[in-house]
Amino acid sequence: MTAEDKSQVSNQVEQQVPSAESKAEVTEAATPPEEKGPDVASLQQEIEKQKKLAEYHLEQWKRTAADLENYRKRVDKERADWLKFGQASLFTQLLPVLDDLDRAFQTLPAVLRNLSWVEGLALIDRKLRLVLEQRGLKEIETDGKPFDPSVHQAVLHEENNAYPDGQVIATVQKGYMLHDRVLRPAMVVVAKNTSSKTAEAKENGASAEQASKEKEEHAATE
Repeated sequence: MTAEDKSQVSNQVEQQVPSAESKAEVTEAATPPEEKGPDVASLQQEIEKQKKLAEYHLEQWKRTAADLENYRKRVDKERADWLKFGQASLFTQLLPVLDDLDRAFQTLPAVLRNLSWVEGLALIDRKLRLVLEQRGLKEIETDGKPFDPSVHQAVLHEENNAYPDGQVIATVQKGYMLHDRVLRPAMVVVAKNTSSKTAEAKENGASAEQASKEKEEHAATE
């Protein structure tokens, strides 16, 4: 093989075998770029954001649940009040009927009280009142009770030293309650005991006089 032939073979080999630089370039091209790790700060911020959002929704849910519970309680109370007092207007219209029955029996002559038809009317009156009582109607107590402005209406203050001051001594018109609500206050006469007030005034005057004397004695001692 001549020198010329050797030179050609060497050139062919160099062309077929890549250089180190080309190998490095090929390696860099084949190697994928390194992926960056997750940003911890960004993740922490996102977690805090989602946590606040969850707390907000939880608070809104609690408020809604409380509002719903309050609504249910209000509806239940309104329903209960309606069942108790829904017929109040009817009871109010029946009160004059009870008043008329009371007056009729009070003015009934004694000679007629034992007649069968009178006893029949009395029985009807008792049955009517029993039915009304079962529905929550009850009479307000008056005679002998202390005057109570929440259930009594004073139509007259009568000077009477035989009763304690402020005691109900007569009933002009009966009063009624429907369950725990006043349907109509009782119209009453209230005793005005002047003797008790006089005694109280004397006692207060004596106490004031005694206090004045003690004050004067104390001033003289000083």
